[in-house]
Amino acid sequence: MTETLRDPKVVRVLTRLNQHNVETFEETLSQDTWSNDPFAFEKVPLSVTSEIGELIYLTARAARINRAVDFATSVGASLIYLAAAVRDNGGGLVIGSELVPAKVEEARRNVREAGLLDYVEIREGDARETLADVGGPIDYATVDGFQATDNEWIGASGTSLALDVLKLLTPQLRSGAVLVNDNAEPDYVAYVRDPENGFRSSWIPLLAQPSEETRRKLTESLERRPVGSPLTTLLPEVPGLELSVRD
Repeated sequence: MTETLRDPKVVRVLTRLNQHNVETFEETLSQDTWSNDPFAFEKVPLSVTSEIGELIYLTARAARINRAVDFATSVGASLIYLAAAVRDNGGGLVIGSELVPAKVEEARRNVREAGLLDYVEIREGDARETLADVGGPIDYATVDGFQATDNEWIGASGTSLALDVLKLLTPQLRSGAVLVNDNAEPDYVAYVRDPENGFRSSWIPLLAQPSEETRRKLTESLERRPVGSPLTTLLPEVPGLELSVRD
């Protein structure tokens, strides 16, 4: 079977999404304030990097997945990587969840342009409701929903949204299911690393390989951030992802 990530349509969409993600992230870094309202980032993807997307695809292929969950979908980058893996594994479904309607519409356009709409279902709304029942055992899940107060990942409930969604999905995960998270919410990480909760987990460092100009711009933007600024506090110390497997 032809690898979907080599399909010119898919390459074109992912290249465009990655470039937009880098550009808008640079703009976000230049801001002095951080909003805890996801609708304030309606035009900011905050998507996975291409390096993380490639690893998602590779691990999803290796796990032979046919049912996956993508939270939060944003404009569809991680959704496309998962859908590509599902297609190359012989078929199945990726269920995405996204709160912001404008991002849902954009994600559908991007998936359609990539030619992967047959493998995708996007549910609009709060993931704590939309993912309560995904219709069968989950083989793979990305858990990276937007939630932040001024300088931490903990919401009004006292837990991060990532942990809330993980606990919702856990009864639906098959043994051997793979989970990825790159926001590194402390309570989520602590939960998957506690053997009592039924996971085996580790942080996988992934350093992006941008162009020299992009690397210079990002470095300069980070250096301009005030010490203890909200956005800097919310970024993992080492870029990468938490990779977990369900017992």
